[in-house]
Amino acid sequence: MINRRSFLAGAGGAALATTVLSGAAQAKSTALGSQWNRLADRLQGRLVLPSDADYQRAKQLYQVQFDATSPRAVAYCSSTADVSACIRFAEAHGIPVAARSGGHSAGGYSTTQGLVIDVSGLNSVVLGDGSARMGPGAQLVDITNTLAPAGLGIAGGYCPTVAAGGFFQGGGMGLFTRSVGIASDSVTSAQVVLADGRTVTASPKSHSDLYWALRGGGGGNFGIVTSYDVTPSPLTDVAAINLVWTFDQALDMLDGWNKWLSDAPWTIGSGVNVTLTDAGPGTVPTASVFLGSVDTGAAFDSEIARLISLVGRPPAYQQKFTAPYKSVLMSLYQCSELTVQQCHRADTSPDGKLQRPAFGAWRSRLFEREMPRAGWAEALETFNAKRFSGQMRQLQISALGGRANTVARDATAYVHRDSLFSVSYLTSNAAAPITDEARTAALEYVDAGFAVIDPYSNGETYQNFIDPRLPDWRRSYYAENGARLSRVKAKYDPHRFFRFEQGVR
Repeated sequence: MINRRSFLAGAGGAALATTVLSGAAQAKSTALGSQWNRLADRLQGRLVLPSDADYQRAKQLYQVQFDATSPRAVAYCSSTADVSACIRFAEAHGIPVAARSGGHSAGGYSTTQGLVIDVSGLNSVVLGDGSARMGPGAQLVDITNTLAPAGLGIAGGYCPTVAAGGFFQGGGMGLFTRSVGIASDSVTSAQVVLADGRTVTASPKSHSDLYWALRGGGGGNFGIVTSYDVTPSPLTDVAAINLVWTFDQALDMLDGWNKWLSDAPWTIGSGVNVTLTDAGPGTVPTASVFLGSVDTGAAFDSEIARLISLVGRPPAYQQKFTAPYKSVLMSLYQCSELTVQQCHRADTSPDGKLQRPAFGAWRSRLFEREMPRAGWAEALETFNAKRFSGQMRQLQISALGGRANTVARDATAYVHRDSLFSVSYLTSNAAAPITDEARTAALEYVDAGFAVIDPYSNGETYQNFIDPRLPDWRRSYYAENGARLSRVKAKYDPHRFFRFEQGVR
């Protein structure tokens, strides 16, 4: 079929066509430029455009590797009305959007070539009578700092600058998952701005299907949450111990911990790390287990002894202590020597001391039962392949189960209620620029690790550990809950205004 453009080109009018089309695009761009100004005037917050001095900082996510994406604008929203105005504007002008709270999406899905709707400024944490209202921009370190003096807490994760916006929507796991449950189970309602700009409250009695989806369906899929009402759990002092084995004992450590967890009491949370701080030739990984118990009595000592007995070797080093849970988390955040204000990113907070990693990759699977000793041996072999100087590599294991698994798989969108632990392979480079060789080495490491653990796993992956290299991501993240999530998506966002590569469809 001959259309206007092909006719002009075919008749020797290519130059004329280019002039006409570029003129139209320029006119459209100029008109939209005027509209950007109108949007800026409507916001209580601030709109940052590529021409602004702080644009390069405004477009940054947690990882430097995503700085190559250049949004047409970044809107720092100060209210629910700001979020609604941004959504209506983007819908009217056909501009793609991405919601951003903490910017930790491992797939880079919290940025876009269009409009980034940033809710990091909606970061209040207000305590009520047995409840708390949290903005989506509230970071885990700030949530901990606010709740701890009241003797309350949630199953917060291990990274201080992860924000509530995505954390709750993906489920939310951490040291206290076994004792208090998945974090999204504590959400009693959420205020959400939908794709048409309307604001609704999702709860058991209002928009209950959306409420179901927001607790495990993943951030950025159904709308932009502007506040959560949460019922935190009592949390005060924690008994903890860090146990370190030499790398030649790491297989015994992993096999023994694996057996210990199956019968461990709900009161104890745990994480395991095998870490190469620098994957250059000749370096040796460290191997450690961390236990944290909300029961500070003698039972904890019995469990430590049982774990060491199952490992079959005493640790090379151990440090046991009892402390307020805030202090324990600050240690896990690697912020023990910092104030709460300093335990933030340096590029987003005036007092922040934390630096962004230049590049990172992460792949993981969930497990319902013990992995055999031969599997752990294979898992450790990955540390010896294709070493690369300057690259941190880690095998990271997070304990699940306990109270988290007392909920039915279909009770919320978070489906992984049979999982006992999560195994992740991750790598990061601290300094830029990242060469193609370094990038390839990092991806080969996490891919090799994934290939080892996948056959032993239940085939599921925690959706907050989003994996852009995962071909079966729908089944992995959502399993049998995927079909219901698609129905909720069709109801609340029928035209897929909120979309990204691994978004619910």
